Amino acid sequence: MARSTQRDGPRRRGPGVKKGTLFFALSVQCLLLALTVFVIVLDEPETEPPKFEGNASVSVRKDDFKAVERRDRFMKRMKRLQPMQRLSVESAARGDMPPMPDLPIDAFSLDAGDLEIVEDAGALLEQSGLLGGSLSGKGASSAAAFFGVQDSGRRIVIVVNTSASVVRKARNQGVSIEKIHDEVVSLIGNLDSGTLFGIVQFSQGGRRFVPYLAPAIKRNKEAATQWTLKELRGNPKVADESLLGHEGGLKLAVEMEPDLIFLVTDGVLNKRVKVDGSYKYPEISYDVLIGSIDRDLRRLGVRTRIHAIGFELKDKDRRGLERLTRRFGGTVREF
Repeated sequence: MARSTQRDGPRRRGPGVKKGTLFFALSVQCLLLALTVFVIVLDEPETEPPKFEGNASVSVRKDDFKAVERRDRFMKRMKRLQPMQRLSVESAARGDMPPMPDLPIDAFSLDAGDLEIVEDAGALLEQSGLLGGSLSGKGASSAAAFFGVQDSGRRIVIVVNTSASVVRKARNQGVSIEKIHDEVVSLIGNLDSGTLFGIVQFSQGGRRFVPYLAPAIKRNKEAATQWTLKELRGNPKVADESLLGHEGGLKLAVEMEPDLIFLVTDGVLNKRVKVDGSYKYPEISYDVLIGSIDRDLRRLGVRTRIHAIGFELKDKDRRGLERLTRRFGGTVREF
């Protein structure tokens, strides 16, 4: 029993871990950890940092931002504006104003001389474009009647063939040269003062009342009347061999750029030609005459209507005049 008790006493412990050894191991680990951190921090990588590259898909200029900013500032200012106060018509003038004094009506009465001055001044102002007219001097439109043919125009030219054959044929139909004068004077006398007019006389040679269109004021009407009664007869002198007969007469008219022409003729288109020292008068075709007028109108940029007053027309001349007037928007009145 005693021997058994000795065996059951305190047992003997096995070999233990020394504290010094554990401390040494921990110290070594801390040293290695510190060395690792030191190497990682101080060791700079040799590779270059990454670059981000690519094509720009949207380009915005600095000016665009400035424009947006200016627009935003403008809109903010507009929002701050106050609405305008409405004007009151009643408050613009007093309602108890004294009546206007009576004007001396007699002081404004015009005699015949004053009326002529006012008419001339008004016509000149209208032609200059200061009184409702145009700057190009187109004139004011007037109704015009000539041997029963009625039309209207701003720039009117009367073209009269005063050759012996025309005067004779007109007289045969009861129309004297004086009757032709009366028709010319009547047409001009009934024109408004703002309308422009001209007169052309031709046989082989040709001439004009004045070389330009004149406003139909009283002074010009009186001068045209005197010229018509005294000068519109016989055969004008041939001043230019290239301007003969109907071609020459209508060329003189077209050069004044009219929009309406009245032509007095017998329809015979003869032209003087010098052969072997003597003159002959062969006829030209209406194609030649129409072509000549067409070229002049295109060159001047003018459109005109032509009415014809014909005396004792032959069949071929009637057809020619009808072609001429139809081409230029007019009519034929035959006696």
